[in-house]
Amino acid sequence: MKKSIILTALFVASMLFVSCKTLKEIPEDKTSAQIIQMGQNYVGNGDYKSAEFCYSTVIERYGTNPSIYVEARYELGRVYLAEKKYDKAYSTFTEVLDIYDRYGTMIPGAYKKLCNISINQIPAIKLQELKK
Repeated sequence: MKKSIILTALFVASMLFVSCKTLKEIPEDKTSAQIIQMGQNYVGNGDYKSAEFCYSTVIERYGTNPSIYVEARYELGRVYLAEKKYDKAYSTFTEVLDIYDRYGTMIPGAYKKLCNISINQIPAIKLQELKK
């Protein structure tokens, strides 16, 4: 009985170790939508480093398309918000909002609203500091 409990504990521990491995590369044939989906899956699993890598890769590969850039930056801001890196989150969301001020009708409007909602999820005291 003790042996099976120990073996089960070792198996669970090894699975946790394997699942914590950070993503190192993304195949070149992946589309921006596929990579963003990968990032969202990593966020769902709490692997923010891999998610950040995915969104940064999208920006690097497809960032010349304003719609894709805005989507990837928004997703990156959500990662920073989840990590409580409020300064980075705020800066990322305000960058996206600035893009809307310049190119508003050329990009999907949903991310403007989502960025405003996300900014309001930053604790009020932190938000006051960031707005100074």
